[in-house]
Amino acid sequence: MSFISRKNAIRVATLIGAAAIAISTAVQPSLAAPAASTVVPQPAKTITTQSVGIQMFTWPWVSLKTECSKVLGPEGVDWILVSPPQEDIHGTQWWTHYQPVSYKLTSQLGTEQQFTDMVSACNQAGVQVIVDAVINHMANSSGTGFAGTGFSKYNYPGLYDPSEFHNSLAPSDPNACAGSIQNYEDPFETTHCELGGLPDLTTERDSTRQTIAAYLNHLIDLGVSGFRIDAAKHIGLTDLSAIHALLKPVNGKTPYFLQESIGSAEYNKPWTANGDVFAWDYQAQFANMFSGQTGYGRPTDARAALIGDANSTVIMVSNHDTEHHGPSAITYMDPQKYLTASAFLLADSLGKPMLYTGYAFDINDMDAGPAVSKADVIAPAVCPTGSKSATPQKKYKVGSFVCMERWTAMKGMIQWHHEVGTNPMTNVNYGQQLLSFTRGSGFFALNGNQQMSKITAKTTVATGLPKGVYCDVISGGAKAIAKGKCLGTTVTVAADGSAKVAIPAMTAIALDATNKLK
Repeated sequence: MSFISRKNAIRVATLIGAAAIAISTAVQPSLAAPAASTVVPQPAKTITTQSVGIQMFTWPWVSLKTECSKVLGPEGVDWILVSPPQEDIHGTQWWTHYQPVSYKLTSQLGTEQQFTDMVSACNQAGVQVIVDAVINHMANSSGTGFAGTGFSKYNYPGLYDPSEFHNSLAPSDPNACAGSIQNYEDPFETTHCELGGLPDLTTERDSTRQTIAAYLNHLIDLGVSGFRIDAAKHIGLTDLSAIHALLKPVNGKTPYFLQESIGSAEYNKPWTANGDVFAWDYQAQFANMFSGQTGYGRPTDARAALIGDANSTVIMVSNHDTEHHGPSAITYMDPQKYLTASAFLLADSLGKPMLYTGYAFDINDMDAGPAVSKADVIAPAVCPTGSKSATPQKKYKVGSFVCMERWTAMKGMIQWHHEVGTNPMTNVNYGQQLLSFTRGSGFFALNGNQQMSKITAKTTVATGLPKGVYCDVISGGAKAIAKGKCLGTTVTVAADGSAKVAIPAMTAIALDATNKLK
């Protein structure tokens, strides 16, 4: 969840019935690791600014297994963020995945065996799996979970009893807090009171920390490389650091940690002692970047301040929270803007880029999740016909997956991002419409004007590239040359490194040495 998703958390209290049922006395299953022969170990690599990640929101395990092997690995995607795998409440809304019932690995996304098979396939393809970990709270209801586990709001037999929730503590207990957070600026309320009525765990207790760590360590045993910590701000840095210290190593190092600490770069700075954080202020500027104010993309101290420590910060255009909360977010609903913004994300010289792809939904029902099968599990992902390019919103069937990872432009920009490496932006040119720059052996330019008529940026730019004919990877893909011809737009660079470009509104071009025709 994020600062935006509090609305959903509050909404849960009214949407989820609190019907009482008999609570099962069955204890949680053993979290022992499966036989070593069934698990492919984590790829031995580190997530850096040269890596490319993508959040595959609500993709079922059987589909991700295939996508890693046939698409993501071959494309050069380094890591994926997958949705929470634990048992959760019943429901068709996307946020049900953020209301745990137990730490069993059976949910609408698939079974534990399917999860294990997916992780192994992704590891084999060189794609690290980062799991969205919901460890701040449990479910805001009572009933039976997706895997058949009985529970009530403050009692999860074999896992947590009422004494492990702040709301159930005696009023005299210094950690007690009855009710939901009222003041989000108050550190105590933020970490002890309930986020929209979700029962808040006593993460200051050793027993609670050990239970959480056992769950995360089980996932590590299954081949998971790390975690995105949901609602990290509401766990608190002290408690989360203690949990982090209990985790098993991955390839001799602490597992990857991506914390939803929700704040400015200055606020997030202490959290980087555990791992990475998100650049929320930077993400908020994308709306300005694509309203004709391309200056927001220039390499200034102000821009760098939005990101903070680039080596500890994940940058994004959107995620599952921002996508579902109003027209201000840049999403698949405006596919051309979404494509161009995501291309710039991969062109940026600062931060660790995380792309995002989810499913199509009705703007009038942004709580709705993806399509489910007769068995009430999420249906296998079927990418739309012609998914090599951004597709107008009306062509997506509600509940179907967008499959942005298959777009030609994304394949081209992933290759471009890897090729330019750590090189900074040079030859920077920016104005009301055009932003262009060089990074090593690559050149990137975009027209951020939202007027999708015939407004085209026509100008001569300094590419910083050697003389020759180049094939644009956004229109042509990672391998933009076939049989001696460009598959996309052709750009001719003169001996002095200049090139005349004509870039229509809300589009971009990207050139590199790999796709130099002659």
